[in-house]
Amino acid sequence: MKLTSYLIFNGQAEEAANFYADVLGGKIENLYRYDSMPAESGMPEIPDDFKQKVMHCCIIFPGGSMSAADTLPSDSRNFGNGGHMLTLACDSIAQTEEIYAKLCVGAQKIQCELSEAFFAKRYGEVLDRFGILWALMYEEA
Repeated sequence: MKLTSYLIFNGQAEEAANFYADVLGGKIENLYRYDSMPAESGMPEIPDDFKQKVMHCCIIFPGGSMSAADTLPSDSRNFGNGGHMLTLACDSIAQTEEIYAKLCVGAQKIQCELSEAFFAKRYGEVLDRFGILWALMYEEA
């Protein structure tokens, strides 16, 4: 069994996917745009200015993957009031500090400064520029 995060954006999925691929040292695979979706009865009409938005993409990085898409304008979404968090277990203090620094660029809020905690050598929380809350942790084995 494997759990994967799927983040839904309101038109920023491609920008977010590129950002996360860079932050996590990964790459984007299987990027499909709405204009590639075959027309089927019962499906909502795709506005012309939305046809190049991301219908689905996968971000592959060392140790995992996540997916992202843009929702149609008629179904706007938000990430709620802090009821979610992506937790990233890093491999070293240096990696934790590097990823934390990248996520902090343009961040909406630093929830918890990266520092040593009673349960980890490094722990921090960042609400990134897309409204995604990340927890970064390094636990020495």
